[in-house]
Amino acid sequence: DLDAMKFGDLVAASDFAPKDFRGKPASCMLAIQCGAEIGLAPLQALQSIAVVNGRPAVYGDAAMALVKASHVCEYVTESVEGDGEQMVATCTAKRRGYPQPTVVRFTVADAKKAGLWGKSGPWSQYPKRMLQMRARGFALRDAFPDVLKGLVTAEEAQDYPQPEPAREPVVVRPKFDDEPRAGRVVLSPKADRPVIDDPAGK
Repeated sequence: DLDAMKFGDLVAASDFAPKDFRGKPASCMLAIQCGAEIGLAPLQALQSIAVVNGRPAVYGDAAMALVKASHVCEYVTESVEGDGEQMVATCTAKRRGYPQPTVVRFTVADAKKAGLWGKSGPWSQYPKRMLQMRARGFALRDAFPDVLKGLVTAEEAQDYPQPEPAREPVVVRPKFDDEPRAGRVVLSPKADRPVIDDPAGK
């Protein structure tokens, strides 16, 4: 409605808008709407919703906050054990009324298999944190899909391969000569026999 559009314009022009939303009132409105569907207040949504490859995602800390605030959550615990390439991140999420918790482990071997270990950026700067975020994302989505409404964590979504831009199709057309080449046999429309086309007049 009109009020929402005005609010989107106001936020997009302010310092409160994250850089990906700055100057984009429509994106601000959609982020706020997406956040409202999972229980985030407008300004929380702008700070917690990311758009990755055209799809909304929620940052891992916001996902944890939403789950812990839900009445269906009994508890969530996390740990990272080991050092270096022996690190193992574990997230245990217990849904109220379910006999067993959901337990997800994410290891360095899993990160290597996914092509993440040693990748430039957060995986090189904060490997322990990234292992934790990956275990968390899987566990929370498995145990509380209704709370997160199917959104993946932004940390996970940012690791997906970027789609290649569409390329223009290459059209190969045969080359036709409108002009007869020297020495080529052509059939004159006024002659009953082939004529040797010779520009030199020989």
